[in-house]
Amino acid sequence: MTQLLSFLSDIAREGAEPTLPPARELDLLLYAPCPVKLVMKDAIDRVSGEMAARGGAPLAMHVPMGCTSVDPYDPLCFESDPDALPGVIASIGFGDFWKRGFVQRFAGIFEAARPPVISPLFERAGMLDPDGARTIYGCTPYLFVVDEARMDGLPAPRTWEELLAPRYHGRITMCGDGDDMADAVLLSVYKDFGDAGVRTLAESCRGFMHSSSMTKAAGARDGGPGAIFIMPAFFACSTKQPPSVRVIWPEDGAAASPLYFLAKKTEAARLAPLITALTVGFAAIPSAAWFVPLALSAADSPLPPEASLKWVGWDYIRANDINALRDRLNREFRTMHRKAHGLPCAL
Repeated sequence: MTQLLSFLSDIAREGAEPTLPPARELDLLLYAPCPVKLVMKDAIDRVSGEMAARGGAPLAMHVPMGCTSVDPYDPLCFESDPDALPGVIASIGFGDFWKRGFVQRFAGIFEAARPPVISPLFERAGMLDPDGARTIYGCTPYLFVVDEARMDGLPAPRTWEELLAPRYHGRITMCGDGDDMADAVLLSVYKDFGDAGVRTLAESCRGFMHSSSMTKAAGARDGGPGAIFIMPAFFACSTKQPPSVRVIWPEDGAAASPLYFLAKKTEAARLAPLITALTVGFAAIPSAAWFVPLALSAADSPLPPEASLKWVGWDYIRANDINALRDRLNREFRTMHRKAHGLPCAL
């Protein structure tokens, strides 16, 4: 609960956006998970101050405030000139910077970083980019939180396949808020179980909730929205829950949504302190441990021994327009859910 209260306090600190420079003038464009956004910015501000103290220029950066997905730099994914891009672009999920056109236009422009320590979770899941372009510096793992008091004697699901069993129909609450969805969950279910799996999950879901609301709903004695919550590890593991509530890492892995950055090869030497802050520095942030930092050793990780990650896979990403697939599954999932529950479909 302490980390969650800190997160809410951080959001309250956020103010209005300043006047923004052209993207080409930025050293860093950083989209980060809300729970660690400001602590990451504070760490990067310190790096910027250290660079200036050594006689260099401070970092020019933009870190969008709030938890909205709308930002003035959103059209950057349609840029065609590499010189118009920031030195480092850091983002989350399978969003616009995974668009096939963006990836193809800028092939060979970016270079991945490899910190001295690599999390064994990353290596086992195969999350290191074999093309050496993207640095996945962390991830949002989606797992199960089960309120056994509401399960009517049913066993908790242990795998994603078990979650799709008919006995859990109407007991599942999906992480989702507005147009945002747990993209890694939908992609993983689709990859393993096809359209039928996505349909089953959509029809089995009782509804959608923001992750922060799920922490209050799990264990609530008012009937609440279902008994099984699909939610990020940060919210699942950083709050104290009643004895009836269990956090379950799926045996086949928590669905991993990437935290990543793209660093220009031409700027790698100049921005080395920044790149280190995004890898080694991120792993040193206590609350970031629930986002599975790339550079966090197994000895320093608070994750349970059974924790593992379910990564959609680089071969699958190369074979598909992963951003377009994500958007399609998002739309279809919501449509199938609304039809199954007799709700009007959005226009």
